[in-house]
Amino acid sequence: MHRSSQITWKIIIVGNSGVGKTTLLHQYLSKKFKSKAETTIGSNFFVKYLNIPEKKELIALQVWDLAGQERFKWVRNAFYKGAKGIVYVFDLTDKNSFDVLMNWKHEVENVIGLIPCVLVGNKLDLIDTIDRSIENNESDFLKRELGAVAYIETSAKLGTNVEEAFYNLAVELIKKY
Repeated sequence: MHRSSQITWKIIIVGNSGVGKTTLLHQYLSKKFKSKAETTIGSNFFVKYLNIPEKKELIALQVWDLAGQERFKWVRNAFYKGAKGIVYVFDLTDKNSFDVLMNWKHEVENVIGLIPCVLVGNKLDLIDTIDRSIENNESDFLKRELGAVAYIETSAKLGTNVEEAFYNLAVELIKKY
């Protein structure tokens, strides 16, 4: 089928520094684990093209990886503008990264309002060696509070459920836009 046009949706991926946002993106885009991912300074963006049979247009997800450190808060607001979807990420072994996600929601929504989102608990591969710090009922509650269309536990290292996380958001964007 010939696709005559392209739709581009800006997606932002947010969460504390060190939760694995950059490694999730590398796994999603190239199916590779980048063990020495450097801390994001400001932002980076990547593009993933999707062929959705029901759509005549080619879908381009422009995913913006935003710095999670507090000192970059002042610059993040500019990068939120124009976003059509959000991936909220926390580290399954770090309770604080989970507890602050509502702060991230308020920061983002103060700039762009309510848009489709998914909640991602990353570093699933570490659960065997480190105690799980977030219980399933807590994750379900946060999913509802964020208004997320899905909650998915991922391992950027192993590639577990990474594609699924972004696919769930893309499906929601197709419904909305």
